Amino acid sequence: MDFETYGSNQGLGQHQVYAAGFAIKDHTELNYIEQGESSEGFINNFFLSIFKNIKVNLEGYTFYVHNLGRFYSIFILNSLTINNDFILTPIWKDNSILSLKIKYLNKEIILLDSLQLIPHNLENILISFNCGIKKGYFPYSFVTKENLNYIGDKPLKEYYKNISESEYLAIPKDNWDLKKETLIYLKSDVEGLLEAMLKFRDTIHNKYNLDITKVKTLPGLALTIYTSKYLPENLKNKLKMVKGNLENIFRSSYFGGNVDVFINKINKGFLYDMNSQYPAAMLKDVPLGNPVLSLETNLDNIFGFVFCEITPPGYDVLHILCLLILKYHYNMQLWFYDPNLY
Repeated sequence: MDFETYGSNQGLGQHQVYAAGFAIKDHTELNYIEQGESSEGFINNFFLSIFKNIKVNLEGYTFYVHNLGRFYSIFILNSLTINNDFILTPIWKDNSILSLKIKYLNKEIILLDSLQLIPHNLENILISFNCGIKKGYFPYSFVTKENLNYIGDKPLKEYYKNISESEYLAIPKDNWDLKKETLIYLKSDVEGLLEAMLKFRDTIHNKYNLDITKVKTLPGLALTIYTSKYLPENLKNKLKMVKGNLENIFRSSYFGGNVDVFINKINKGFLYDMNSQYPAAMLKDVPLGNPVLSLETNLDNIFGFVFCEITPPGYDVLHILCLLILKYHYNMQLWFYDPNLY
């Protein structure tokens, strides 16, 4: 599934949807906004046409939308929430929608973000998967609310991106029809994405016997492949998928490095360059099994996640405090400077 948008200020301002389409195997449908129709009304009608489709029964289908989470979902949510006949169930992560279940009466479809599985732009994806369909050229910044029914001379070359002189000259000069060209471009996008996702699906299914529509992200797919094909048998009953508040606690204990330069000159000291700490740490043991809450205060008796309050040394011991203050920390190690080295 794909949508075409135009924006004010030559495409840099607020965007509106003016075309939409979808492709399934052996069937493609493309829609263009009617004169006087709002973007919200157009999107509503587009999804109604899916649920009421008389040509194909699309009940239960999963559609991939490239960059659903951080772009197209904005238009979809804004448009469908004004219609009480639609029930929307989004799944969010980091302010981005991973999936969107849309229910209308007794039917439902699911939208997934193909960018979460194949993190690249569509043009490169089509090339990578050796697709027969290639992404075309389109003058995005030429489209405005006022010229949606434009027919005339082809837009100037400056409206196109990454197009060569020969490719631009190959476009017919006269009777350039915006609606016609939009639908041609949209058709290549939805059918190209379909071809790529089918190839990706078949590769994963043939190699790992997995259904890509059951996962939402590339890390999720990697984890599913690992746990189903490569996880040692003796660990399969011990590996737990912790969710909810406990997951938030555990995740907050993993953090990146803190690099600050306080003193530019060291009279006496050592230089350490540490690389690949994350891969090295992943080779160490980690807590397994069901989490158990303990009131044990002796850290020598604990292997897990610890709630703690840290009191740093005074100024007579530690001149410069270099300590990551976090609510949760796993396998705690405290690093600080010895002022006697300076």
